[in-house]
Amino acid sequence: MANTNKISFAVSVTPKILMDEANGVNQEIEVINENVRRSVGGSGEITANSGDTTVVGGWADGVNTAVTSGGTEYAVTTATDMVFFRHTGLLFGTTTAAAAADTVKVGIHGDDTTGVSGDAVFIAEILSGEAFLLPRPAFGITWKLASGDNAVGVEVLILSA
Repeated sequence: MANTNKISFAVSVTPKILMDEANGVNQEIEVINENVRRSVGGSGEITANSGDTTVVGGWADGVNTAVTSGGTEYAVTTATDMVFFRHTGLLFGTTTAAAAADTVKVGIHGDDTTGVSGDAVFIAEILSGEAFLLPRPAFGITWKLASGDNAVGVEVLILSA
């Protein structure tokens, strides 16, 4: 009997507003955005019955070896189930905390058939401790990481069945 591979994921966003202190009325307070009035989010599961999952990103025995944000690239195919990048909060190869300007830029580039060719188009920038997740990414695209001011460590998890 073959194994069934499952990837579970969830996202949650709470839009907030920081209200200034109003003397005699309220202290400085963070509240949920009046127009949205709630957290928004979703979750899902990807099931692949191939019995084998390919894991890319420097994982062994539950430990990740971070890669550099300085130009690392990963190609995806139709078999790619999940792409995940997380800013470790540390300068690459050190135990030194990253500064605010030490970000990870996440970009894509592909060939002429994808409509994204040539230089990378950056679609997200993640700060210390933040993560970027994309289920079932488009194929034929290469994911590229770039640095803000300094190269930082990036935890990568790309799952394919």
